[in-house]
This record gives sequence, C-alpha cells and structure tokens, in this order.
Amino acid sequence: MKPGGWVAVAVIFILTVLQVYFMMQIVNNISLLTHAVQSSRENGVAEIWWYGLSMVICAILMAAVAVVIRFMASSSAAKTATDIRRLMYEKVNLFAVSDFASFSTESLITRTTNDIQNFHLAWLTFLKTAFAAPVTMIWAILALIQYGTESLTLVTAIWLTLLVTAVIVLLLMVQPKYKVIQRLTDELNVSSRENLTGVRVVRAFNAESYQENKFDKVNTHFTKLQIFVGRVMAVFAPLVNLVMLGLTLSILWVGAYILNGLDMESARIAFSASNSFVMLGSQIVMSFVLLITLIVVWPRANVSAKRVMEILGHQAAVPDPETPEAFREKGTIEFRDVCFAYPGSAENAVSGLNFKVRQGETLALIGATGSGKTTIVNLIPRMADCTKGEVLVDGVNVKNVRKKDLRDRIGYAPQRGFLFKGNIRENIAFKNPEMTLAEVRWAAQIADADSFVSKKRNEYDSEVAQGGTNFSGGQKQRLCIARAVAARPEILIFDDSFSALDYKTDKSVRANIEKQLPDTTRVIIAQRVGTIMDADQIIVLDQGKVVGQGRHSDLVRNCPVYQEIAFSQLSKEELGL
Repeated sequence: MKPGGWVAVAVIFILTVLQVYFMMQIVNNISLLTHAVQSSRENGVAEIWWYGLSMVICAILMAAVAVVIRFMASSSAAKTATDIRRLMYEKVNLFAVSDFASFSTESLITRTTNDIQNFHLAWLTFLKTAFAAPVTMIWAILALIQYGTESLTLVTAIWLTLLVTAVIVLLLMVQPKYKVIQRLTDELNVSSRENLTGVRVVRAFNAESYQENKFDKVNTHFTKLQIFVGRVMAVFAPLVNLVMLGLTLSILWVGAYILNGLDMESARIAFSASNSFVMLGSQIVMSFVLLITLIVVWPRANVSAKRVMEILGHQAAVPDPETPEAFREKGTIEFRDVCFAYPGSAENAVSGLNFKVRQGETLALIGATGSGKTTIVNLIPRMADCTKGEVLVDGVNVKNVRKKDLRDRIGYAPQRGFLFKGNIRENIAFKNPEMTLAEVRWAAQIADADSFVSKKRNEYDSEVAQGGTNFSGGQKQRLCIARAVAARPEILIFDDSFSALDYKTDKSVRANIEKQLPDTTRVIIAQRVGTIMDADQIIVLDQGKVVGQGRHSDLVRNCPVYQEIAFSQLSKEELGL
C-alpha cells in the first residue's frame, strides 16, 4: 500500500477515537440526565435541557465523524484495489508462454476481477470496523467496571460468551467452503468462455445439450455451496438480536432485583447506573457485531488475497537483465546449438538448432504439425527462453537485452489473426497510435488489405468487433500483416500468416514486402511450399529436429521429408525439376 494509504489509516484511527469520545459523553449525559429528571422538582428543568442539548450536539458531531470515516475508508479501499489491479495487469503482461501454463486465462480473469473485489470489500470493512470495534469495546468494559456490579458484569459476560462461541462455530462451517467457491468460479468462467468462443463448433455438432450439462454440473455445485453459506450466515442476524435483547432483559431483571432491596435515594442512583449499564452492554454487543462483520467477509477475502499474491509473487520465467547490453548488428538472427523443453516435459520440443540469418534475408521453417516451428519463432522475441544454447538477435544474446528493446525491433503476425475491438486504423497503428493515415494506408497496401478496406463506408474508421469477428479469416490475416509491417521493424516474423490467403494474394503480399522493405529480415512459417520456394534459407523440421537445411533447389533433391511435402502439393514442373 502507498504511503498515502497509511496516512488514511492513521486519520481514520484518530477519528474513530474522537467518535468514541463523543459516545462516552452521550452515555455520561444519560446517567446525569436520569439523575436530573429524578431530582427535577428540587433543581428545576434547566439541568435537563443542558444535558439533553449536550447529547444532541455530541450525536451530531459523532454522525459527522462517521461520515468522514466512511468517505475516507471508501476512497482508500477503492484506490488500494485499483493499485493491486494495475499491478496484476502489469505482472501478467510480463508473463512468458511458460508462465501461462501455471495459470489459465479464466483463472487470471477471475483473480483480476472477483478476487480483487472480495479483497476490496474486506479492506473497506476493515477500515470501517477494525478500529471502532476494539476502541469502543475497551471503553465500554472500563465503564462497566465503573458503573456495574458483579452480578451485572457476570450476566453480560455469559451472553457475550454465547455470542462468541456461536460465531466461531459458524465460521468453522463456512471457511472451507470459500476455497471451493473461488475454484468453482474459475470453472464457471472456463465453461462459459468455451461455450462462447466455440459457439460455431457447438452448433455444428448439435452439442448444445452436452455443453449445457457441463455448465449445469458446475453451476449446481456452486449454487449448493452458496445456499449452504447463505443459510449458515442467515443465523447471524437473529443470533445478534437474541443476544442484545437477552442481555437487555437480563440487565433490567437483575437491576430490578437489586433495586428491590434499596432505599429510595440508593434506588435512584442504582436505576441511573442500570440505564447506563444497558447502554454500555449494547455497545459491547455492537462492537462484537462490527468485529464479526469483519470476520465474516475476511475468510473469503483471505482466500482471494492468496490467489492474488500467487500472481504478484510469481517469478516471471523470462526476466530482464540487470545490466542490459547494446545491440551490435542490425537485422540478424542466430541460433547456436539451441534446445527448448516445455516446463514439466522430459523431452525437448526442439533441439540442435544452428543457423544464422543476415539482414534482408528470408528464413523459412516448414514441417509437419507439432514439429516445433512456432516454438522456434517464440524464442526470437523471448516469448520463452531456450533451455540450452544461445539465441542471438543483432549480435547479442536475447537474455542480455531488455524485452522492450528487443521487441521494438520485431514485427509479428500470428497464425490466428487476432484484431482488437476498435477500428481498422487503430489496429494497424497498434505499435504507434500517432501514426498518420498515410502510413496506415501504406502498410495496408503492402498487405493487400487496402482493396477491401477502401470499399467500406467508413474505410479505415470502420468498426472492428472484439477478436475481429466481423472479418473473414483472410481479411484478418492481411490486417495482422499490415499491423506488423506498419512498425517498419528490422525483423518480420510470419507464423503461418499466409495460410488463409489464396496463392495469388500470398505471392503479391510477399512481393510487396520484399520491394518496400528490402532491408528487413523475414522469418516465415508455412505449410505451403509455394510460399517459401524463394527463401534464402529453408529449415525442414521433423519432431523437433532439423532434417534438412538449405535452399529450395537443394532440398527438393536431397531431403526426403521436404520432397514428401513438396510433391504432395506441386508437380515436378512447378518445383523446377
């Protein structure tokens, strides 16, 4: 928490003490007012008015202080939750691919929203009650010693013991359920997200009933737990009322029994003390109520806080170096005996990678699904770190430079075209929002996207739905290519980004890139041989190992795996044989 937060806590504590002081004055005046009423015949009503006016003034001041406390508590709790939410967002942005294996997307969303909200509610309750309850209780107990008798004190202690025992039992019943509830919240998010993102598949297979059953199973379990917790906590309010009424009646009954054996003057004094005692006993019960309110929200908040701290305390798998090095070259990529294994895996996903790409050259990666192509390109911008060997960009090991500096030199177009909600211009200018319309159009023309964008009513201001669902697969890929090109990077990575394009468009886009960005190094993952035939260097992968490396003309004659892929797609004449 920031220093300003601790200042707010200190001010709230001081105001709470001031609030209790005003309450003390009210209780003292009640005792004096009772005595004044009893002796009003001798002393007149002036004293009654004075004590009554003092109580009204104290009540107004106490209410004003309470308003200030609540205002400050609400503001401090909201700012604390905002800071934590920002820290979590920044932390997740630093996660590498391997980090996301530890936390599902749905769980991260729940922790950023629901868990922080639980913590916010608990912290708000803490600021409102954590100081008021103990301060009020200590004062009331000291006052009881002053006003009360052993019998009255014993009665109060019995009722409070019953209240505390009952609350402990209730908390022990609900505490384990909160952990399960938060886990089920994650599962509800998973089920909902799967159904929404995979809605086309669900409908294509008429699997609505299957998905509904999956959701209903989790939802029913979640509902049962919520009902159980709700029923247990429903006992709380009647229990508090029972204790307060029982305590008041017990004090009055014991007080009446004591008064019965006293003379008139002593009875007046004892009656005044009994009234004060009822007020003080009620204050102790209310203090317990305040503490119990905090105790009730704290177990769930404690579970949520631990889940949040798991994120904030997670050590990122790809940290920045303490003393970053400067880049020595421009547009070069080199792999030196690189191996990579995913966390928890005993085998390498890729191994024995050795190659170098110079500025302006094109490197192509081809191989069967699961052969490690995307894994290799993820190592270049440090989406993950190699487990053995070195990956060098511009002559420097990527582990020795800041991730921001490294990624500033790289443009990336993913296989699955992803667009952000907004408009076309904002998506293409994603790297630099200050980009001019002319620069945006230039990038779109290279990606052959200007042809369909210019036909839209609002052209580059046309709306883009979340995920780009209002565009076809080929259109999304072209806009993603335009986004990568617009940054004018030293290195362009295309992770099978031409797969949804027809061969003519594919060839046109690659020709435009080569013409407009001749000094840009290109890394292309492709399944089509026609896309990579002109590459300066082709790496053929099979089960994470390099089985062929060279130009197309050499591989098509000497590499069996490449030959198998090539002959399945093109004729000998098209392959240049």
